[in-house]
Amino acid sequence: MHPAVFLSLPDLRCSLLLLVTWVFTPVTTEITSLDTENIDEILNNADVALVNFYADWCRFSQMLHPIFEEASDVIKEEFPNENQVVFARVDCDQHSDIAQRYRISKYPTLKLFRNGMMMKREYRGQRSVKALADYIRQQKSDPIQEIRDLAEITTLDRSKRNIIGYFEQKDSDNYRVFERVANILHDDCAFLSAFGDVSKPERYSGDNIIYKPPGHSAPDMVYLGAMTNFDVTYNWIQDKCVPLVREITFENGEVQ
Repeated sequence: MHPAVFLSLPDLRCSLLLLVTWVFTPVTTEITSLDTENIDEILNNADVALVNFYADWCRFSQMLHPIFEEASDVIKEEFPNENQVVFARVDCDQHSDIAQRYRISKYPTLKLFRNGMMMKREYRGQRSVKALADYIRQQKSDPIQEIRDLAEITTLDRSKRNIIGYFEQKDSDNYRVFERVANILHDDCAFLSAFGDVSKPERYSGDNIIYKPPGHSAPDMVYLGAMTNFDVTYNWIQDKCVPLVREITFENGEVQ
């Protein structure tokens, strides 16, 4: 194995820096190529999809291909079901309409999708097999912390935006919608849930969702919409988790 090297980029449309780790292994995975005919069907049916937007003329796109394929091999062994995790790619020269649709302006760009919805943060980590595989494992982990005792509510980190769902049972349409929203917004809010006897004192008139804003003095807010309506639930929680004015920090700041 050769040491990682940093390479400068002559073309501004490619990434400025790319950390490359060369490891020779046989590639067995055929990455799904997306086009205007299949992109919606494939992405909509995938729990998680990592899409490589590339250009053949970009040497960094070329260098990423074997790494992306090997990472797909690793993940396929852990998540063998066809729609659990999809690794796909788009040739942005041949499909410029798709590149424009997703506002791709540099290559390679890695975007994460959940059930067809593109996540707002693109992958900005290392371009290595281990880093890509770890990233997908993290995306497949449970984004919701289960509450075993309501006393745990008093120890919440109130510097965060907390979304708490109280459900009669986990195997329910209400919880499945909540879980789907949490998968999308877990980078912006902390999601928690309680079930059965633990949640019963908070279920005055059935399952409900509570938003606890940052700070100990801020009052809780109760979701009053239909629990099984994904769009309404998502929009309400997104409004709480993603404020119109955000503090710019090292973790979320970007330069276009």
